Amino acid sequence: MRKKLSIIVILMFVLSLCGTVLAAPAGDDVPKDHWAYPAVKELVRLGIVDGYEDGKFMGDKTMTRYEMAQIVEKALNSQAKVSPVQKALIDKLAMEFALEMNKIATRVAKVENKTKVWFGGDTRMRYVTDNPGPSNVKALDGADRFEFRQRFKVWGDINENASFTGRMVTAGGNKFGYTDAGPGSTVYVDIANITYKNFAGIDSIRAGRSALDFFGNGLIGKPMDVDGVLIKEKMGKFQFTGWTGNIKTFKNGSTADAWNSQQLSTAELGYQINKKLGIKAGYYYADIPGTSTAAGLGTLNTNVGAFDSSKGWSAAANYKIGGYTLLADFISSSLNGASGLPNHPKGWSVQLSNTKQTTTYFSAALLVNPAKVGSDAWMVSYRSVDAGAIPNGAGGFDTTAVAYNNQSYNIFTHGTDNVNVWYLAYQKVLAKNTVMSLEYQDFKIKDRGLTNLTSDGLNKTFMTKFEFFY
Repeated sequence: MRKKLSIIVILMFVLSLCGTVLAAPAGDDVPKDHWAYPAVKELVRLGIVDGYEDGKFMGDKTMTRYEMAQIVEKALNSQAKVSPVQKALIDKLAMEFALEMNKIATRVAKVENKTKVWFGGDTRMRYVTDNPGPSNVKALDGADRFEFRQRFKVWGDINENASFTGRMVTAGGNKFGYTDAGPGSTVYVDIANITYKNFAGIDSIRAGRSALDFFGNGLIGKPMDVDGVLIKEKMGKFQFTGWTGNIKTFKNGSTADAWNSQQLSTAELGYQINKKLGIKAGYYYADIPGTSTAAGLGTLNTNVGAFDSSKGWSAAANYKIGGYTLLADFISSSLNGASGLPNHPKGWSVQLSNTKQTTTYFSAALLVNPAKVGSDAWMVSYRSVDAGAIPNGAGGFDTTAVAYNNQSYNIFTHGTDNVNVWYLAYQKVLAKNTVMSLEYQDFKIKDRGLTNLTSDGLNKTFMTKFEFFY
C-alpha cells in the first residue's frame, strides 16, 4: 500500500545515461579480453544474474567497471542458491570490482538519506441507501446514492527527529454526475502536519492539521480537519496526551450556512495494565455552542434548547481476549449557559469485533489488513448519547451514515447527538489492497421530548463500499 519514492533508481539511471556522478570515469572500461566477461556469461547462463539494463548481457559490448560492478552486486544477492564452485567465482568477481561496488553503495546511501519520502493514496466507491422515519425527511434517491472519494497522501522524514504528513482529498459527499460542481471536483488539504520527537524535553509534538485521534477510543473523534497542537509524554507507566486547537463545526445543518471554527482542548492519561487491557481517563473543554431551531436544523439533534460551551470527563477501555477486541467509551459533560436542556448529558459506546488490528472505532480504522488477501472481519457496536454530550463537530460517528444534510434531524451531522444507534459492519479483502465493506446502522431518537417527532425511529442506512489502497 505504501510506495517508497523511487528517486534512487531514477537518479542512477538518468546519471548513468548522462555519464556523470555515478558513472565510471571516461575510458575506464573493462578490456574485451578480461577474464570477467566469460565469468559473467557463465553466471547469466546459470540464471544467477540476468545481465544489466534491459536484463540482457551483451557479450559483444565493452562494459565499464561500473556496469560490471552492478552485475556482480546482483550475483552477491543471489548467493543463497549457488554451488561452492559458483560462489568462489562470484567472490573472485567481487574482489575485482570491490572498489566500484563500494562507491555505488556510498552514493546510494547518501541519496537515501535525502529522499525518505513516500507517496500513497486511496480511492473509494460506495452505494448508500436510507429509510428515514420522519415523514418530512426525504430518502436518498437517484445518483445521490452513489458516491466517490479520492485521496492522495505524502509523508516522510525531515531528519532523525522530525517527520511530515500531508493529504489532499476531494470534498465530502462527492456525488456521481457532479463533474463540474463542488461535490464532484473540489479538492482541499485535510491533513498537513509536522511531528517532532524529543523537542524541548517533550517526547513528541505534532502541529498542524490532523485527525482527532487522541481521545479515548473515538467517541470524541474525527478522521481529519482539526488544526492544533498535540503533545505526548511518557510519565512512568502512564502516557499523557494533550491537545488544543480548532474544530470545524457545522452551524445549523443548512448547506447555505458557513462553517465555523471553535476551540477544543483535551488532556488524557493512558495506562496499559497488561497485554490485553488498556484504560484511559481524560478531560475536555469545548468553546463550542449548541444550537437548535424549531425545524430541527441546529447543531443539536433537537428542536429546542441551546448552550454556550461545554466541558466534561471521559473514561475508555480496550480489552483483547482470544480473537476478539472490545472497546468502550464513556463521556459525562456539563453544559455552560444551558437552556431547555438537561445540564449534565452523558454518552457511551461499545464495540465488539473479531479483529486485533486496532483500538479505534470502525470506520475511523479498518478491521482488516488490505495486504492480506481473503481475510475478513466483522464488528457490532452500540452507542447511546444525550443531546449536547459530545461537542459539535467532534463526534466520532458523525458522517459514518449518509443523508441529505439540509433536512431535519439529519443523521449525517448528528450521528452522536440525542441518538441510540446499532452499527454493524463486515469487511473482506477481495484482492491485494482491495477491501469490500458492508455497513448497517439503525438510528433512533434518544429523548423524543426534545423534538417534534411522533416516533423514535429516525433512520436506517445501508452501505456497500469498495476501497482501493496504494
